[in-house]
Amino acid sequence: MEGRKSYTVKPKCLGYLEADLSGFTYMAFPGTLVLLDVAYFLIMGAPKVIIVDSGSWAALMAKYWPGRGTDVRTFEESLREEGLSPEDIEVIITTHLHHDHIGNHSKCKNAEVYIQVDEWAFARAPHPLQGQYYPPELIDGLSRMRLRLIKGDYELYSGIRILHTPGHTPGTQSVCVDTETGKTVIAGQCSTYHTFEDPHRLLPQGHPFSHWEVFTQGIATDINESYWSCLRVKKTADIILPCHGPGFQEATKGYLPERVPGMP
Repeated sequence: MEGRKSYTVKPKCLGYLEADLSGFTYMAFPGTLVLLDVAYFLIMGAPKVIIVDSGSWAALMAKYWPGRGTDVRTFEESLREEGLSPEDIEVIITTHLHHDHIGNHSKCKNAEVYIQVDEWAFARAPHPLQGQYYPPELIDGLSRMRLRLIKGDYELYSGIRILHTPGHTPGTQSVCVDTETGKTVIAGQCSTYHTFEDPHRLLPQGHPFSHWEVFTQGIATDINESYWSCLRVKKTADIILPCHGPGFQEATKGYLPERVPGMP
């Protein structure tokens, strides 16, 4: 990566959440429990202090998600581990505006918040099937922050690119970061490592889904568009960091499809 700055991406886990795996492997593995990491990501080495998403906490998520959540640390505690406070955060790249990704945004009083313009429009008038993911109290709080509405791909800094990867939501975005190990993509879709696996490796021989190149996720505003976005992430990345892991913390490592090379 000669001539380009190299950064470090660090998952910061606040807890975990129970879910059915089929929500992240479209129609495959129904009834299989998975523990999801509830996390945000710290990009280290940039000109400003950048996080991707801000996570949430169990009591908030319980209002909008049927799976049981467990807290591990608070947002403030996770930042103190890095010598930071919410007031130190200068940029939040928001993958999408679901409650488990923006729970702590309002604590970052000095941050600029990067959101796709299509996501912001949808969040203020969501489809009835999606409304529970966009709590008005969180969306209203965001309106008082310094929003930077963008449309499509956007280079924030040399080596840090925001990729518009719609389908899970209209304005889902992922973040491609140049690191020492290659292009690390924080996948903005509500995804796990399973989502980006080769289906023929995990499914029985002859399974009707085995010709897919990714599984994609089951929660989507446009499932077909979501498939192409997941495939874009897979083809772009040397290392994929799905926003829900699992495996970023000890409690969720047992839910990996297998040990994933390069996982932090």
